[in-house]
Amino acid sequence: MKMKLFYLAIPITAFIMTACMYEQPRTLPPGQYEDNTSSTDSKGTLRESKKVTDVYYDEYGNKKYTTNQKTVTDPKGLFNKSTTSSTQTSK
Repeated sequence: MKMKLFYLAIPITAFIMTACMYEQPRTLPPGQYEDNTSSTDSKGTLRESKKVTDVYYDEYGNKKYTTNQKTVTDPKGLFNKSTTSSTQTSK
């Protein structure tokens, strides 16, 4: 019984650790960070993504961040480009 709990605890711990790793802006020093990616799949669809993160301290000394992301998807062909934008702000 104890071994079953041990083997069950390993994936749960791994899941929790990976979920916590995606809070990157909290660990960055104040400033502006930019990340650009571009990829093309096997069907010829081009995806370009631009992510800008602003890390700053508020008036109470708490570290805050704002992330703006813009993704452009351009499938092969004419006049079918689409753009999506999103903004994420820390609480």
